[in-house]
Amino acid sequence: MINAIIGDLVSIHEGEVILRAGHLEYSLSVSNQTASKLSNLVGEAKQSIRLLTVLVHREDSMSLFGFFQAEEREAFLQLQTVSGVGAKQAMKILGGISVRHLAEALDNGNLKLLSSIPGIGPKTAQKMILALRNVLVLDDDKQKDTRERVGQKNSLWADIVNALVDMGYDRRRVEETIQGLSQEMAESLGKVSHHDAEELLFRSAIKMLG
Repeated sequence: MINAIIGDLVSIHEGEVILRAGHLEYSLSVSNQTASKLSNLVGEAKQSIRLLTVLVHREDSMSLFGFFQAEEREAFLQLQTVSGVGAKQAMKILGGISVRHLAEALDNGNLKLLSSIPGIGPKTAQKMILALRNVLVLDDDKQKDTRERVGQKNSLWADIVNALVDMGYDRRRVEETIQGLSQEMAESLGKVSHHDAEELLFRSAIKMLG
């Protein structure tokens, strides 16, 4: 699979971008969103452009699709899991709405907004909602979820953290230490009561913090 192409921008036509990589020129179908971003590039910014790709192989043709961002490529692939939506229609959908707004419309069941996208009628919009609600996850949403999980883990040992901070240790350093130790000692901590686990973790943290 061709994961990405890095090359110089040769030209942009409606829905098509030409990239020169080495001695080869590649034609990639792109959304209006990606085409717009590429059109705004000037000077050296047009060189060594990296576009993520998807190769769609049909019986009578092969088409290469390009994407500026990973979340757009993921949305392109997910849209094709909807009955009746092919590669070209998926690209047309992405040209009519940003990935963020698409994800929000799907999660909120916004049939009116989805139906207003060029190439989508009410029936297709309903299919998309049924198939993709809560499926598209954006990168910043993943990071937020990770931060929340870390926060939840640290809250289990809040008493230890506060006790160490009261002893004069830096809060950020304490939290990082507790987080690391709780992962390393997960098996042994899981075999004792929460009270005993706190004592064990507290002593270990003291040794590590010095």
